[in-house]
Amino acid sequence: MNEHVEIERAIRSIFENFQSGNVHGLESMLADDCTVWDVFTPDFIVGKEARREFHEKDKAQSKARGPLTWDSRFVRVDVWGDLALACYYLDFEYQEPGAMTGSVRITDVLRREAGKWTVIHHHEGLIPIPHDAHS
Repeated sequence: MNEHVEIERAIRSIFENFQSGNVHGLESMLADDCTVWDVFTPDFIVGKEARREFHEKDKAQSKARGPLTWDSRFVRVDVWGDLALACYYLDFEYQEPGAMTGSVRITDVLRREAGKWTVIHHHEGLIPIPHDAHS
């Protein structure tokens, strides 16, 4: 299988696990030393214990928001041996009771170990609404 396809599938599985509330499945796609900048928290999440706490809080917040749908659009995937960089958009929509929609720009750095791609850094940022769109 093409490395780019493998990487895109690995990343999509993270969001599929998040959507279903499967924190263990999501965590299995992250390297032990993975760091995270999440769009919904100001904290830089470092270490497995901090990620576990974050995922539990995020899982509860997600349930309170309502059912989630999402779609990813990959812009670029580069591979250098056992390291890779994936840049993509994630469009999301939460239904009631906490309805919200948005688009996030995401950059993931991945490392291949024992034939499996895992994320070593995940960085999210909301896509700004153009200033003239507020008029």
